[in-house]
Amino acid sequence: MRLARFFKIATASVALTVALALVVAGCKTPDLRGPVVSSPELATPTPTPQAVDTVVPGPTVPPTRTGVSDEVIRIGVIAEASSGNAVTNGSESAWLAMRAWAQAVNSTGGLGGRDVEVVLFDANVYDHRAAIQEACESDIFALVGSYALFDGDGVDILNDESCRLPDFPAAALSPDRRASPVTFVSNPTSNTVGQAGPAQYLSERLPLAAGAVGTVVLDLPVAFYQAQRDIEAATAGGFNFAFEATAEVTGEDYDAMVSAMLEAGVLGITWSADSRRLMELLEARANLFAQLPTFEFPEPVEDPTAVPDEASSGTDGVGTEQEPADDTQDEGAVEEEPADGLTFVLCGADCYTQSWVGEVAELGSDLWVSIGMLPFEEPGDNVELVRYVLFLREEVDEEAEVDLIGLSSWASALLFEEAVNRAMFTSGGGLSREQVIESARTITEWDGRGLHGPTNPAEGIPSSCFLLMSPTPSGWIRRHPATQGTMDCDPDNLVELVESATLGIDPSRPDSAGAG
Repeated sequence: MRLARFFKIATASVALTVALALVVAGCKTPDLRGPVVSSPELATPTPTPQAVDTVVPGPTVPPTRTGVSDEVIRIGVIAEASSGNAVTNGSESAWLAMRAWAQAVNSTGGLGGRDVEVVLFDANVYDHRAAIQEACESDIFALVGSYALFDGDGVDILNDESCRLPDFPAAALSPDRRASPVTFVSNPTSNTVGQAGPAQYLSERLPLAAGAVGTVVLDLPVAFYQAQRDIEAATAGGFNFAFEATAEVTGEDYDAMVSAMLEAGVLGITWSADSRRLMELLEARANLFAQLPTFEFPEPVEDPTAVPDEASSGTDGVGTEQEPADDTQDEGAVEEEPADGLTFVLCGADCYTQSWVGEVAELGSDLWVSIGMLPFEEPGDNVELVRYVLFLREEVDEEAEVDLIGLSSWASALLFEEAVNRAMFTSGGGLSREQVIESARTITEWDGRGLHGPTNPAEGIPSSCFLLMSPTPSGWIRRHPATQGTMDCDPDNLVELVESATLGIDPSRPDSAGAG
């Protein structure tokens, strides 16, 4: 019966970084110790003249805790669930997304014929190593959908033979996590391959600003390592970096920073931190620009002796009839697109949030946000995008905010599903952690069931696809490419990283081999 149920499910599957405010009220972490079973006292036997066995039994070996039974598969998610931290943002989305995904899977018969249960491990920003240790000692089968700033802490524990949990996080932010041989991400970020597409596009569209770019990096090792990779990729895409500054995690003087940028002649800015800190920088920049003097230039005086433009007059000097302007737009073109100016601010996916767009629209008329997934504004026929929003809002929290971190958690959960189904298919219905890891290593073509462009999770190769969005008072709009439902997937968007490829990776670790 179980095997038949699994094959039915497997066949259906084949056919198809600021404030973090998670209040875990009503969502307490389950008791991971399990029930305590006490044994009744044995009655003292009556002595008999029979020979007594003097062999002392050895210690009882406790049963292995694998997180899977015939009825249940238990997965863990590491997130930063402590309220009020001032370092990162978004872990709430990962935790809620995994609960929504479990509801979705269970509503269609479970995973491999088993109900999915989700256990939260709180990284509390700086306690990620302890969270990994707790997960390894707990009765869970795998880590799925995790998102934490310092996710490289404890990778050595994760890859130790005593643990080796299959690991499918929303994102691998640290170089060591990306290099982990048991870690697989639906749309990975690579240590050795960079996305240069947005820089290439803006360099062609705004070449003056692209020639004088500044960047701001949070004073955290993980942020520094990623910034250097982003700089190398963007430089290959045509950016010339004239300014680099380090910002304190809290209490940064952004007024002084934007003044320094102005003195350095910066016209373009790349930003890789969270959206709230970018708001501080944009507000400081707006205040500075408001204080700058303005100049009124006289209108050009018409030269009465000038010859009329041949393009607007006939050969006999008589103006030709002009055809009416075509006010129609190409099908799929963007409406209300902000006009290009002299400057740009390019931010990553952390800036694409639904609650932030209204706040930043007036400050960020030159703001471009690069994302690697299709936007929420265009659900179209994307079944998984609709399922994510539906189960999140209707089954978990009707006021939950949808964002790319949650959607990335969902996408990596789908990748975990695929690995489980492949493992059970090849093993004839069996399921173990090592089988799932081995199956994940066979997934070399993957698009998150249409959520993002083609990737190679097995080798950590990201998609070449990207999409540029901008905020307006009416919400997010796409800027490039203009046609809805499409992304820029030119293979040349990906460039090889050389100088920054090994940053942040401990070469002495056996799990650092093949980082990418």
